[in-house]
Amino acid sequence: MSVATRGAYFRLVVKKVIPRRHIDQPKYEHKYISDLGFVKFRMFDESVPVTCQNFLDLCNHTHGFGYRRSVFHHVVRGFGLYGGDIVERTRAAQPHDTTNTGLSWSGKVESWAKPEPVNVPEASLGTCGRSSFSKTGEEHVYEDESYFPDENFLISHDRPGIVTMANNGPNTNSSRFVILTSPAQYLDSRNVAFAEVTEGMDVIHEIDEFCGSQCGYPLHYVEIAESGVLDEEQPHPPPAIPLEELNVTMEKDTASYTKESLYIE
Repeated sequence: MSVATRGAYFRLVVKKVIPRRHIDQPKYEHKYISDLGFVKFRMFDESVPVTCQNFLDLCNHTHGFGYRRSVFHHVVRGFGLYGGDIVERTRAAQPHDTTNTGLSWSGKVESWAKPEPVNVPEASLGTCGRSSFSKTGEEHVYEDESYFPDENFLISHDRPGIVTMANNGPNTNSSRFVILTSPAQYLDSRNVAFAEVTEGMDVIHEIDEFCGSQCGYPLHYVEIAESGVLDEEQPHPPPAIPLEELNVTMEKDTASYTKESLYIE
């Protein structure tokens, strides 16, 4: 099977959520503390073009919304990384499992301090999503505009690095996805695989090992700080923005969509 030349990229960073005590400030400060680098994907365009277009539009924020500033809300160790909840984008499951805290992360992060638990509602477990087709006047608009149907199940979940749609049952694809860290062929007739990691799989495995837990609660916040589309004209991600500059823009972006009720005491 030939593969189209289009692809995508994520820049992944570790984020710390710091409680604030002043009543005239937002309740939490979001601060990037370490850069994990870029992860690149190739699309299986010829097999699942609609699903690929949804992912690319969300990577590029084509319609004004997408993956930037969203976190991996679930990391199941030995299985995969769940991302793409762009509705509750800043939430992540409360980090319960702290067995891996204090470990170094291949030099990318000097050391991991014990996570400070942030109590968040159960809605943070990645039940929310929004497809790139959730708007009027477009070619692909479905009865429930948050979802679009299963395109097909041609791509097998037979190796690590496969990217597949997360869903709530048949024909409930939105923005949520899973990056596999091990084969999972039992998903072949249930989830639509549409892409594969081509560079940065070492980062994915490290997140799996040092951020994941058996129950899926992440030990640390890993966020998609930047995302975009790759093609023949732009085969590589742009130069990385320094973390200091990202922190300034992230604080402004977070203020634009973070409600006071996002985190609860």
